[in-house]
Amino acid sequence: MRLRYITGRGGSASEGLSRYLGTQATDFAALPVDATLLKLSIDEQITLINDFCSTATHLVVNSYGAYLWLLSRIDANPSSTDVLMLSPVMGRAVDTEKMMFSRPPRLKGFESAIAEGRVNLPHNVAVYTGREDQVCDFKTATKQCERLGITDLHILENETHNLSHGVVAGAIDSFLIEIQSK
Repeated sequence: MRLRYITGRGGSASEGLSRYLGTQATDFAALPVDATLLKLSIDEQITLINDFCSTATHLVVNSYGAYLWLLSRIDANPSSTDVLMLSPVMGRAVDTEKMMFSRPPRLKGFESAIAEGRVNLPHNVAVYTGREDQVCDFKTATKQCERLGITDLHILENETHNLSHGVVAGAIDSFLIEIQSK
């Protein structure tokens, strides 16, 4: 198994979830969505994501890292990589209570690519997101998963964008058990 992980914004390749995932596979690598990556143009970020994922048989993507991965799948070649998406950014978010608005780059192009059927996802993609996620509203996740053909969607009660450790551990355990049963 060649397990790869793309963090969310500000994530680390050596701490947190990266550290745990590194114990789960002998061939593991993490790509942090850190200041170095974010200084690159969006085209360079997508190219880097494509290159990083090209060797993966199994991929975990988190938050904004998931959005970058989704962008990398526009007009992409078919892939058999198994993918676990945790709190994926999948579109615009509006939180009127906190007066927060988030719109990821290239959203209009991403939406067009979905409508045109140009986002080529692997067959095995699982999504876990919180019902109280203020960064990617569960309604947005539900709509985008439906449009993308993702049927393995888990909307988690009482969870926010920062999923609890127990939920993440359970999602990863399920993902890895499924991998090992193949």
